[in-house]
Amino acid sequence: MHFAAQTHVDNSFGNSFEFTKNNIYGTHVLLEACKVTGKQIKRFIHVSTDEVYGETDEDAAVGNHETSQLLPTNPYSATKAGAEMLVMAYGRSYGLPVITTRGNNVYGPNQFPEKMIPKFILLAMKGLPLPIHGDGSNVRSYLYCEDVAEAFETILHKGEVGHVYNIGTLKERRVIDVAKEICQLFSRNPDETIKFVENRPFNDQRYFLDDQKLKKLGWSEKTSWKEGLIKTMEWYVSNPGWWGDVSGALVPHPRMLMMPGGTDGRINGNDTSITSNGNCTPNGTV
Repeated sequence: MHFAAQTHVDNSFGNSFEFTKNNIYGTHVLLEACKVTGKQIKRFIHVSTDEVYGETDEDAAVGNHETSQLLPTNPYSATKAGAEMLVMAYGRSYGLPVITTRGNNVYGPNQFPEKMIPKFILLAMKGLPLPIHGDGSNVRSYLYCEDVAEAFETILHKGEVGHVYNIGTLKERRVIDVAKEICQLFSRNPDETIKFVENRPFNDQRYFLDDQKLKKLGWSEKTSWKEGLIKTMEWYVSNPGWWGDVSGALVPHPRMLMMPGGTDGRINGNDTSITSNGNCTPNGTV
């Protein structure tokens, strides 16, 4: 299973060449290694993203399916789409047993806090502002990590070589609403906690997947949004030694730190490093 990649969209606007090197060239290296290894390779599962489809219409009732056109809108998704083309080509040219997955946003314990949900949890724990890109109206679908692991196991054992499988959920939420729910978990006032910051150069409004093909293999999502969010919050609260100093990931725009002369990402002059004395106690309800 090929999970290795640069995955943080915001960073791809700051140093897109690193994404090309890791996501396209890195995938090419693995494919060449598998070609040399030969028939010992029984499955090459390439983990891609829903973002290769591009932005879904806000009023679309049916999600993108596996044969939908790829229309990536940012450097990250463009490199993932490019990697997919290499995977497909090696399957056809050399007979490698390739399968590609395209999944919605994943969250859960142990996730690096450059991602939105753990970032918001850690900031809320310390009484720091939660930065929202733009107006927060963007819609995303969130899958709990254990359900995604089950999906990969299903595809590994039951997926058909040469096929693509969407891993999706109908649990769509606006970014602003996720921030408000995390504020509620820590008994914080959203109006005082949420800070709107400059948007990305381009920020897709919505991603929406049709996952019926995967469901026909027997997979189904089991973890509710509320259950998954509370389990995630409890893990971060209970494991402060795990994440250590992640101040660089908690700034509103980590991509700026990757650019020459980049700013330190402060909000209204306030340092966003995780050293505040404003600790908050979670109440465990949403």
